[in-house]
Amino acid sequence: MRKHIYLLGLCIGLMAVLCGCQKDYYGLGQPFSMSTSKLPGYYNNDISALSADNYERFMRASYIRVIDKFGEFHKIKISANIKRHEWDFANLDSSGMFKNYVEADGSVKRVGIDVSEHQGAIDWATVAGEVDFAFVRVGYRGYTGGNIATDAYYSSNMQGAAENGVPVGVYFYSQAVTYDEGVEEANFVLNQLGDYSLSYPVVLDREDPMQEDARTNNLSQEEHTQAALGFLETIAASGRQVMMYTNKTYYALYLDLERIYQYPIWYAQYADEPDWPYEFSIWQYTESGGIPGIAGSVDLNLEMMPPQ
Repeated sequence: MRKHIYLLGLCIGLMAVLCGCQKDYYGLGQPFSMSTSKLPGYYNNDISALSADNYERFMRASYIRVIDKFGEFHKIKISANIKRHEWDFANLDSSGMFKNYVEADGSVKRVGIDVSEHQGAIDWATVAGEVDFAFVRVGYRGYTGGNIATDAYYSSNMQGAAENGVPVGVYFYSQAVTYDEGVEEANFVLNQLGDYSLSYPVVLDREDPMQEDARTNNLSQEEHTQAALGFLETIAASGRQVMMYTNKTYYALYLDLERIYQYPIWYAQYADEPDWPYEFSIWQYTESGGIPGIAGSVDLNLEMMPPQ
């Protein structure tokens, strides 16, 4: 062992002499400098920048990086058990009303909206000429009292979309705190659907309301996951398609993704391009979109792959 160490030290010293490098030794974790006289065009600041770039690439390849609602930074190891996407977001086209993704053959993906009572009355005849699909909110559970209510414009939106040939799915804003409450929410949605025909899934929308008095504030990751699974499993058992919707922070910190990723994923991130390693069916990229037929802002979505 001592012989090997001696030979290693001799080799390092010889390389330093040949390269004209100065030998500056520091303690573990301390910065170092090197002479670049034999490396024309290179400077220590260049080497620092390259090191930082390589570190950034490693982080993106290995970890989901997210900041929680308290401002704390987290690194979540990317799972080898969830399929990673292979999209090249240099192919995003933002020149039109909607973002789109241009495939190698020149084809583009489908675009859509999601709506609730917050959009008020919608001119579906006009909207039909702009979108490929829409998600309509069925209802919601209050984040403090926990009561379930139907969206005030649910029926009129479903009727307007159907009369104008807009393919639809539906979503429910959940604040369930147990598996059983998730089941209760799912059964509420199924009762509201009745005989409605859907082209897109029934979606569970779970988010942190960022309110001090929210009933979901003190749930563990397992409790958040169980509340979600109560809904997802109940809808799947009914024979309806089901999907999970939320944002990067909630997916990364609040859910056991290996269990949630049994279902199609709708991913919300308001950015020029999504920063998420795994496949997802739909990307909601803004809450501030505008289209003819809707007064005010509306969420815009890009279907990256058809939900199965």
